[in-house]
Amino acid sequence: MISEESETNLKRIRIRSGVMLFVCIALVSALLIYWIQSRQMELSVSKTGNLNAEPAVDGVRFQSVAEAEPADLQPDPVVSASSADLVLTQTAFKKPLLPDLNTVKEGELESTSWQNPFYKLFWKSQGWQFTEEGMESAVDQISVATFNRPYQKISVSFRVQVEKEFPDFELQLLTRNPEQPDQILVSSVIHFQNDAVSISESVADTSQELKQIKLDLTRTKPEAVPVRLVGTGNRFVVSIGRRRVLTCAQPALQSGKECFLCFITNRERIKLTSLRIEGE
Repeated sequence: MISEESETNLKRIRIRSGVMLFVCIALVSALLIYWIQSRQMELSVSKTGNLNAEPAVDGVRFQSVAEAEPADLQPDPVVSASSADLVLTQTAFKKPLLPDLNTVKEGELESTSWQNPFYKLFWKSQGWQFTEEGMESAVDQISVATFNRPYQKISVSFRVQVEKEFPDFELQLLTRNPEQPDQILVSSVIHFQNDAVSISESVADTSQELKQIKLDLTRTKPEAVPVRLVGTGNRFVVSIGRRRVLTCAQPALQSGKECFLCFITNRERIKLTSLRIEGE
């Protein structure tokens, strides 16, 4: 028979072994949980992407945007990103600016969709002031701002501050000359005025009006009026407020080619907010 003392010793050994086994299991479990959480955090950070960027727009969604009426846009917070300073080139009177080739190739603009990209280094500009809420042109000079990312198809919507009469400004789509990258091959000019909206094709020093519509955009009280332009590669659709005001064939020279979005004002203070750019 096993003595009482031997039996007690066996029980103590079993208890100690059980405690050590429990401690080992707890440590291994804690390490496993920590490793899983670390991996999840790394994946979350890697999916964050570029600053101010939104998910890419698929082809089906973009095709339908030309048929949709504009909806009210709510601005999202803007986060500034670091980038090299842009070098502005000398331009003639009221001529748009083309982004430098290196800026386009090395810029952090891989995303196709942007909400309020009011960070100055996302643009090649002169005269425009950029804030977290929007962009505002100068009254003592011609103001030009070109977004550094090109698009073959584009949808751009924004709000323009109107006190009474709709301001006079141009929204242009610029196509670079492949043989002379610092020159513009063709530009489509959408000209907004209080009593009309027109679309013209500009090649070299010649300009041809493609279509114009007369309308009254006067407001009875100050408001931020929504504007949208859709360029499908074949045609333009212009909407003001919630009403489509103008459709027009896009110049053949721009078909299948990349275009840069450009805002131009002629010594008139204009404030743009709630800017959204998307396309492909």
